[in-house]
Amino acid sequence: MAHVSLNGADALLIVGDSERNSDLYWATRFSAPDAFIYVAGADVAWVLVKDLELDRAREQVRDAEVVSSSLYERRLGDNPSPVGVLGEFLRERELRRLLVPEDFPVGTADRLRDAGFELDLAALPLFPARAYKSTEEIDAIATAQCAAEAGMAAAVSALREARIDGEGLVLDGVALTSQEIRRRIHHALLEQDCVAHHTIVAGGEQAIDPHQAGHGPLPAHSPIIIDIFPQHTPSGYYGDITRTFVRGTVSPAVQRLYDTVADAQNRALLQIRDGVDGRTIHDGVCEVFASAGFETGERDGRMQGFFHGTGHGVGLDIHEAPALSRRTSVLGVDHVVTVEPGLYYVGVGGVRIEDLVVVEAAGYRNLTTFPKVLAL
Repeated sequence: MAHVSLNGADALLIVGDSERNSDLYWATRFSAPDAFIYVAGADVAWVLVKDLELDRAREQVRDAEVVSSSLYERRLGDNPSPVGVLGEFLRERELRRLLVPEDFPVGTADRLRDAGFELDLAALPLFPARAYKSTEEIDAIATAQCAAEAGMAAAVSALREARIDGEGLVLDGVALTSQEIRRRIHHALLEQDCVAHHTIVAGGEQAIDPHQAGHGPLPAHSPIIIDIFPQHTPSGYYGDITRTFVRGTVSPAVQRLYDTVADAQNRALLQIRDGVDGRTIHDGVCEVFASAGFETGERDGRMQGFFHGTGHGVGLDIHEAPALSRRTSVLGVDHVVTVEPGLYYVGVGGVRIEDLVVVEAAGYRNLTTFPKVLAL
């Protein structure tokens, strides 16, 4: 059973659908598009579902007893409400004081309080063990990462095939766009049972905004950032990779930017091991950039320099604990984190390089094998 600190409460209560609530999926391993109920006491947990999902839940749910909601609906007579069913279930087990997550439905909370139940907010994270990945989870993340690399290979192939036409790129007689590269990436991901949203293919001035997805014709002779973070459909786990390319001539300014980012990433990777604070790693990246003369701050109305974290955990969410950033977050064995420093300047462009690694006792294991090459 997923361990949770109850702090004097009788149980943890989660109401939601596990396709969008990764904590709920992690605790139950039951994938459902409709809301269901999860209750975890000190020694036992329950999943309360409709009869429609009963057999599938019995097959999939781990570490919890599956209970049919219809048992309680019949007690309540005509038109039983979901909250009424939940109340009957909780009273039968003498569970009165409940911990709920921050995103618990407010309407359900109000009705439960009206019915005499006590609700308190649970401390975050709900399941601290989620950050420590099992061998099965690491394998699933590695599978998603392999798919991400297949998508990156499709992007590189299109960029290399493109003809340089002045300051732009032409493929198959038309301007090569961010949208076309993204379509090719997503097609490659589908072949690997993966899906992706918000895939970044951003060139020129668009690449200065780290979360700009990119649109329109791609430039020649200018950095193009490609960031792919697919979800493996069968397992639900993510991969994450970023590379920066120039199709054409690499200017000295861009080359220096790229080399500095690569140096910063190497320094960060060398620091990764069990017990190290992610903040220390992030501070080291900032030191590399500062010593090379790359300043960070708002200039001419835009943020420029290095203005995001060095990395984040990856699992059932693309961004989860732990973090390599300005806040303290100690790494542990079997954490899976990205390492993705970047620099962004108007008139030069953006550069980001990202690998995905597993934290080990004395170092790390890199799940990323895709080459780091700037010029194509």
